[in-house]
Amino acid sequence: MQDKENMSYLDNRASNHMCGDKDKLIELDEAIRGNVIFTDHSKVVIKGKCIILITLKDKSHQFIGDVYYIPTIKSNILSLGQLLEKRYEIKMKDRTLTLPDTKGDMIAKVAMKKNRMFLLNIKMDVSKCLNACVKDETWI
Repeated sequence: MQDKENMSYLDNRASNHMCGDKDKLIELDEAIRGNVIFTDHSKVVIKGKCIILITLKDKSHQFIGDVYYIPTIKSNILSLGQLLEKRYEIKMKDRTLTLPDTKGDMIAKVAMKKNRMFLLNIKMDVSKCLNACVKDETWI
């Protein structure tokens, strides 16, 4: 079953990663501003740059950096070009895209949809910082 909240398009025409869900962002730098212009000449406003945290199938986590925060987009977009710049190896063969991490472990294997898009169900997590408090009786 596909979870629309966790769907991301792997896009070879996108210049940058983009996310519209502010709750999924880590270290949002709202000083970064600008616009993204799509091929249909529509324009959306960039409201910051951030990091997102994803959960892999083996339950490990990985950060994806340099993600534009664009509150008006409904789908997350991962730029294949940006992943290539980070030394990820992207393979496309027989209507399937495979994406191993830099160690060779599989991050994703995605079948091409009828519209020639690669739609990835990838869980974005929220980073949690836990506070630990130790009571030392010698300090009383």
